[in-house]
Amino acid sequence: MTLKLDNFAPPDLDAWRIKIKEETKSEELVSYKNEIEAISIDPTDKSKAKDFSNFIKTGNNDWSIGAHIDVLDEDKANDYALQCLNKGVNLLYINVKNKNIEWRRLFKSVQIEYIKIVVKLENDEQLLSLQQFLSDTEKEKVSIAVDPFKINSTEALLKTKFKIIINAFHLEQIGAKATDQLSITLHFTEKLLSNIDDPKRIQFDLGIGSDFFIETSKFRALNWLWRHLLQCNNFSNSEVVILARSGWTNKSIIDPDTNILRQTTESISAINGGASSLLIHAPHAYSNINDKWFYKRLGINISHILKEEAYFTKVNDPLKGSFLIEKLTEEIITNAWNQFLGYQNEDEDAVIHILSKNIEITRELKLRDFNNGNKELIGINLFPIANDKGHYWDETPKYLGFDYLIYEKLQNE
Repeated sequence: MTLKLDNFAPPDLDAWRIKIKEETKSEELVSYKNEIEAISIDPTDKSKAKDFSNFIKTGNNDWSIGAHIDVLDEDKANDYALQCLNKGVNLLYINVKNKNIEWRRLFKSVQIEYIKIVVKLENDEQLLSLQQFLSDTEKEKVSIAVDPFKINSTEALLKTKFKIIINAFHLEQIGAKATDQLSITLHFTEKLLSNIDDPKRIQFDLGIGSDFFIETSKFRALNWLWRHLLQCNNFSNSEVVILARSGWTNKSIIDPDTNILRQTTESISAINGGASSLLIHAPHAYSNINDKWFYKRLGINISHILKEEAYFTKVNDPLKGSFLIEKLTEEIITNAWNQFLGYQNEDEDAVIHILSKNIEITRELKLRDFNNGNKELIGINLFPIANDKGHYWDETPKYLGFDYLIYEKLQNE
């Protein structure tokens, strides 16, 4: 049988737009507008100005599975690390909280040469002791987390062989929009390029928000922007390494089952966007609930299910060719790059002031949508669940003077 495809006329986009206006009785619904992200696009526009094919991963679309470990007691942290590794984790995010740390006790029986390690340190003395403890082979597996606003304090780190991971995770947690997260990350990371020989040492740590399409586009945009920045600074192209972390903004300590659904969709958006590693934080980490293993294990299992049952490792950049995703990616790239260029002639205090004002506006918009019901979260402001177990949110971190934006916590205050 022969298919006669010429029997089908190409769609008349003008007629389609008119039909949409008639049926919805709205001029606005023909276009996509996101006030919070400051994005407005025409989804029927099929033109494309940028080529995204240069950031496709080589090999399959695999990612590392991460676990977060706070270190107050080395022996307890070691037990937890080994427990995570036995369940398939191959990236440990070590958050050092005690000043004097015995690395030998912390990493007892941990074969560092076969996994990845991210370490958040408190001071240069810890950096020196870690450098002395590790072998040269092990050092290649270790990345040191750096706050983008403290890039100027990395002199000792630059002299080591450790990789440097720029921690932009907190920006997502305090409510910054995608443009602000990416532009400020580029601004402070560019300062490293003038003091580093190998840009492959630079990695990124990015938070995952709840807007599926925006988050996929945000991760794709960072891939493109970092390569573009390298080219502008006369560095050769290299694969972008991004640790994606799911946080607490839309999580509930009363409705743990819905948390799993939210964590799963957030994970998919980051993986589709090209994340290299995935770390899902326990939703109850900042609550009066005891730190139970069960929900941490569920977070680890999300990656296993997406890898082994949903086959997300099989296709690189699976949303390539989606007009909406491509347009959103372009829009975020353009907005972030223009904002990054606007920072060039500003001193650091002015940059932080501009960013803080932007975050303040974005937080107000997000809270407005949540309070008036435009932002619906099942179990929180939609079909709320009774808190009959006495669970409550405890003190949460601050960053740049802002509390973490957690809807359920704010609703109950």
